[in-house]
Amino acid sequence: MATESEQVYERLPEDETAPLEILYEDEYVQVSTRALVIKRYYFPSLGSRAIPWNSIEWVHLARDANIKWYGMKCWGMGISPVWWNCKSRLIVRGSRWYTFKINRVQNLLASNIVVKVKNTYIRPGSYVDRPDLAMAAIGQLIYRNHPHSN
Repeated sequence: MATESEQVYERLPEDETAPLEILYEDEYVQVSTRALVIKRYYFPSLGSRAIPWNSIEWVHLARDANIKWYGMKCWGMGISPVWWNCKSRLIVRGSRWYTFKINRVQNLLASNIVVKVKNTYIRPGSYVDRPDLAMAAIGQLIYRNHPHSN
């Protein structure tokens, strides 16, 4: 039986002959035919987490996953069972610090995704630049990889 720390690192499908098709990509996530990749996920290395489609139960926007504004965090885990990737870009320009711009709670909840991975309690979460395009690509691949879709 795998320990909890071993369950965190999902194995990608070994089928290297299948073409890699990227349906959506931004600075925070990549949606490809092989996996959903959440970039800048691991602390402190900023490594990516690749989650194969056959291990995903569902993906929802934060507002649809019943995540409240106080359950969100710029990186790590808040008071919700979601581990958020590093989504704040801090850039020094002169004497000012800039970060990503979200001005309303509704925008924040509508532009973050939450992933339910089979047999895990902690759910990965990420900001996406274009939630409409990201969710369309994710929905297509979840349907395509569902065991009953054949």
